[in-house]
Amino acid sequence: MTEKFKSLKSIGLGTLLLTVSLLILFLSFGLPIISKQHISLIEIIIKTILSILIFGLFIWCWIGTYYVIDKEKLVANCGPFKFLVKINDIRVIITNQKTIGGIIKPTLSWDCIVIEYGNYKAISISPQNQDRFIKTLTELNKDIKIKTPYKMYNKGRL
Repeated sequence: MTEKFKSLKSIGLGTLLLTVSLLILFLSFGLPIISKQHISLIEIIIKTILSILIFGLFIWCWIGTYYVIDKEKLVANCGPFKFLVKINDIRVIITNQKTIGGIIKPTLSWDCIVIEYGNYKAISISPQNQDRFIKTLTELNKDIKIKTPYKMYNKGRL
């Protein structure tokens, strides 16, 4: 049994990636043109290659982020990056999280779940169908605990 889950994609995060890409292009080409700096052919080639690589990495991550669960492991793919978590090592799944904080985040949305595994390790992910994703993991490892943080406020109200 192998199941693949697409990543939830936040328009805000996509906008951020696009903005960073455009900012890199502006700093590489627009700023020198505006300030009337002389740019050599070698500089143009290097800046073009670097800009293409960075923009390509962003696109690869946007298109190539997904999660695969099989009998023994969870694999989180984010473009060229791959993270492996043994399902038997998963201790806790924390729902209703934001991607701020932590280190490993192969996610394309601000709304995610955090999976704690092994000795003090955690990964943030954002499958489109979080309920099905969690159910699949808990069927494979009955010892996984699910935590939903207490919300101290209602929407629109502190």
